[in-house]
Amino acid sequence: MFSDPVTFVVNALYLIPALLIGLIGHEFAHAVVAVARGDQTPRLDGRLSLNPSHHLDPLGTIAILLVGFGWAKPVRINPFRMRGRYDAALVALAGPLTNLLIAFVLAIPIKLGVLAGAFDPSSPPWRLLQVAFILNVVLAVFNLLPIPPLDGFSFLSSLFRRRFPTPFIWIDRNAQAILLVFVLVLFVGGFLGFSFLQFIYRPILRFILALPPFPLGG
Repeated sequence: MFSDPVTFVVNALYLIPALLIGLIGHEFAHAVVAVARGDQTPRLDGRLSLNPSHHLDPLGTIAILLVGFGWAKPVRINPFRMRGRYDAALVALAGPLTNLLIAFVLAIPIKLGVLAGAFDPSSPPWRLLQVAFILNVVLAVFNLLPIPPLDGFSFLSSLFRRRFPTPFIWIDRNAQAILLVFVLVLFVGGFLGFSFLQFIYRPILRFILALPPFPLGG
């Protein structure tokens, strides 16, 4: 940031709107599904809104600017107010699936541009589409990891906590340490120019681009 502030600002201009679309869509989906399944907590908290101020976390927003990745306020839910046993699992999946849906929609103009020979990765509109497309897939993959407090862990906890309480109790007790180790692995990997997430999200990127309409060769 300090060595090349111009590049930092330019990258932020693409990164911030892309992440805002992904983060707000992600949390809004959690809220909508929770309310639809009977829990009015997100409605009372004002989370049934696309207003960024209802979803953005101040520290997470600053992190977007400083390290290129951030987070929004988690949506509070009460599983005991939901109608079905597996509704909490549906709520957990709603956010990542919404990010994949956003990525699918963003891929359509990208594919049309490629097929028409008009796609230029250095052009601002195309670059913004590309960044938003990739980031929404990364957000989906990231949040599906089975690590507390990510959605992947919430999904597994909703399905299996009653049947296998012991491992989940152990994870709950050590959640902060587990999260810290995970964050350190991400930062060290990023510093070394390596990310294990790429082995998951890159095949998904190719898969979405190969889907109809206007499929590109995988």
